[in-house]
Amino acid sequence: MKKVKLIALLLVAVMIFGVATACSKTSQDQTDDQPKQTDSSGGDVTQPDVPEDKPKEPITFTMFQADPGEPPPEDNKIIKRIREMTGVTVEIEYLVGDMEQKVGIMIAGGDYPDLIGPGQARGQFLNAGAFVALDDYLPKYPNLWKHYEPFIDTLRSVSSDGKIYIMDIWGRDYWLNDGEDTQYQVGYNGPAFWTQKDVLAWDNYSNPRQLDAYFDLLLRYYKAHPTIDGQPTLGFEVHSQDWRSFCLKNAPQHLIGGRNEGDVVVRPDDLTVEIYQNKDYAKTYYKKLNEMFKQGLISPETFSRNYDEYLSVLSTGRVLGMFDQQWNFQQAESVLISEGKYERTYVPIGVSLDGSEVPYNRYKSEGIIGGNGMGISVKCKDVERALEFLDFMLREDIQKLCFWGIEGEDYYVDENGRYRRTEEQRNNFNNPDWVKAHSGINFANLFPKIEGRYSDGNAANAGIQPEERIEGMSEYDKEFLGKYGFSDRSEFLPLAEYAGYPEVWSIFSTMDEDNPVKEIFNELTDLQNRYLPNVIMADDFEAAWAEYAARYENVNYPLLEAEIEKEIKARYKK
Repeated sequence: MKKVKLIALLLVAVMIFGVATACSKTSQDQTDDQPKQTDSSGGDVTQPDVPEDKPKEPITFTMFQADPGEPPPEDNKIIKRIREMTGVTVEIEYLVGDMEQKVGIMIAGGDYPDLIGPGQARGQFLNAGAFVALDDYLPKYPNLWKHYEPFIDTLRSVSSDGKIYIMDIWGRDYWLNDGEDTQYQVGYNGPAFWTQKDVLAWDNYSNPRQLDAYFDLLLRYYKAHPTIDGQPTLGFEVHSQDWRSFCLKNAPQHLIGGRNEGDVVVRPDDLTVEIYQNKDYAKTYYKKLNEMFKQGLISPETFSRNYDEYLSVLSTGRVLGMFDQQWNFQQAESVLISEGKYERTYVPIGVSLDGSEVPYNRYKSEGIIGGNGMGISVKCKDVERALEFLDFMLREDIQKLCFWGIEGEDYYVDENGRYRRTEEQRNNFNNPDWVKAHSGINFANLFPKIEGRYSDGNAANAGIQPEERIEGMSEYDKEFLGKYGFSDRSEFLPLAEYAGYPEVWSIFSTMDEDNPVKEIFNELTDLQNRYLPNVIMADDFEAAWAEYAARYENVNYPLLEAEIEKEIKARYKK
């Protein structure tokens, strides 16, 4: 049963929580009969020419999404309505099996679908010339142009020839007022030491921020609760498979106050760069994991579990904690929520080496980062019709249809003009199977979208609508968060200012394949993935660490540091 639920959950779209904000102040519904649009500074600008309406003859676009998932059923009421309005059908192929193999075969044969959501393979598709350049197209489509115009340089920064190939689908937030509205900084889903609520409640609602104190709590709870629901308790999981091995590798950068850069630390005072996996602060972390392994808190099976198996054990509710990003395990957490096991769901704890308060990745005003989205392939049967469809999807009424549903069926409007849901409607949207069958959320999340608020002041999704967020919270969560004086899990982490440059992982992922830094990065990734599990499980930690660290001397990582530093400074905006 759990496995069936997990498959059904693969497209649950809660990543919209916690996405960093962009700089636009308003969100106006742009349609063809509107002569003006609002730019990022609030002023009116001339509306670009709009192509003449084309006959809405039926057309089918194929799309490859480089992530696991499951297409919505053909009779989904929202997608049917969109198909009737546009004549467009999108046939989606989700990743099955190994991503590198699938993408490699696709690129080698040049057999591309019309649309590509490249995910972690964005660099391979870019370097293969798989995408159509969009620079001359975007100004012709008013909603797309409004959406991306303030970030054109960012979109261009990810390609070697300075052209736009990928349209970001996350991070474009619309705000009605100047400044940040902190009530919308909710639902953090980034990196942290995600910890079961019951563990913290058992410890008198503690919030351990120092590394030793954190693992001391997990160990005490683990010894006091050897089983959960009749199954052996798993104290701390360390997922280490494929590209998701960031669960194994990335914690040390946050333990010293860094954000989610990937394989380097960036010093904020001078933007200097260093790899960190061979540094003393990384050693401190892995030595602690080694100690916890020897005390049984970490199971050796954790290093052999594939991603589905990782989600499976999390969905049982017997994993006390892990370093991860919430979007990576949200499918498993949704199983726990559907079963009413709120005490077994997680909150983000910001652990540091010295116990100081660190933000992890809870930053504001980041906006579009570049390369994090979708593109139109060079084999697309009708580029203009595809862009027309994406422009249609960005209409405010269509966004409301996808993310809120049909008024009267999926939500209602109260006397103050606020979008609300009844308990039954709320329960529907908490059911991933129902969402897949009856909502447009999973479909719309594949394309450019409005985040933040609509022009009428309502939130772009129910999860950040203040009234709905509070009303839809379980009684357990209300009481749990109330013990800390919080109204949302995000408040376990401080909200920090944007660092001024895109996260370094996005720079890595779009580099040319023939860039020597790419090879160095791949060498380091292989080194970490192969050696760190053995370091954690070693009888003689010091000897295992020494052998691992010595391997770095055979890698030209100073060249990588210098290249990344150059790229950061080229993109820096403050």
